[in-house]
Amino acid sequence: MDIKKLIQYGLLLLLIITSFVFYYQYFTDDEKKVDNNVSENVSEKKNITENLNDENKNLIENLKYISEDLLGNTYILTAQSASLKEDKLNEVQLFEVNAEIARENQEIIYIYSKIANYNKINNNTIFKKKVNVKYGSQIIVSEILDLNFKDNLIKILENVYYVDEETKIKADKVEIDLLDEKLKISMNKKKDKVNIISKY
Repeated sequence: MDIKKLIQYGLLLLLIITSFVFYYQYFTDDEKKVDNNVSENVSEKKNITENLNDENKNLIENLKYISEDLLGNTYILTAQSASLKEDKLNEVQLFEVNAEIARENQEIIYIYSKIANYNKINNNTIFKKKVNVKYGSQIIVSEILDLNFKDNLIKILENVYYVDEETKIKADKVEIDLLDEKLKISMNKKKDKVNIISKY
């Protein structure tokens, strides 16, 4: 074999090795980056999907609770949706809430609010945002209503407006005793006065 051909084969071999090194150096890294990006995107999508699934696991649609005591009094609570609290297993947060308190031989008390926190063990409920209470001809509007079955007491708080056929009252607090059927209207500060407008 002559020297000329040997140099040509050597140059050809060097060209092939250089091409292979060049390809491996610059093109396989891009493929690895693409693979890494694809796997990162897949894991991000998986995490987002898992978070959505966790939220959906805790979301309940069209919820209804019914409870009745030994005296035949019934408490019905319905909500468009609800979410369970992982840190407080006995509490449920309700949205677009309607409630009825039906007592034997008494008028039904209707309650509506945007949000409510409901305790599944004792039925105590705190209604919040645009609270509206209807009891016979009486209507009470406020921002918070605390319904406590243990004390048989309803506390209505913050920007309270009480209206019946003959009277309009603006106050800070209204308390309704469910056993004695007594209504107490007051202000937070003693120096403030309850604002009453009456037809009489």
